[in-house]
Amino acid sequence: MNTALEPTAHSLAPIDQAALARLRAKAAAESAVDTWHPKPGDVLEGVIAGSRQATGPFGPQQQMLVRTPNGATIAVWLTKWLIGALRAQNAELGDLVSVTFHGRGTSRTGAQFNRLSVTVLHSGET
Repeated sequence: MNTALEPTAHSLAPIDQAALARLRAKAAAESAVDTWHPKPGDVLEGVIAGSRQATGPFGPQQQMLVRTPNGATIAVWLTKWLIGALRAQNAELGDLVSVTFHGRGTSRTGAQFNRLSVTVLHSGET
């Protein structure tokens, strides 16, 4: 008796080699992602390559993936402020982004936060 999981000579689908190459490249890129741990004055520049869910010091949170000019992929924690700054500049996949870390700040309520600035250059913009 043949079940759906048992292959037969006529049921094996060929593997698209181009798709397999894209899968391998995606898997390699995802496994080589480093999280940005900036010091005051550090600048992260590159192309917005996507996002991912990761677990950090405050639990599960989204990260923006930035592909740098040297080919590295760096993950940046998407805080409420950073999401707002990216939305205000209509950032999209493929846009160039520059994120500068200015150090830690203290809000009026005494809460600590990361002071950042963000600049977006849209693909095709000069």
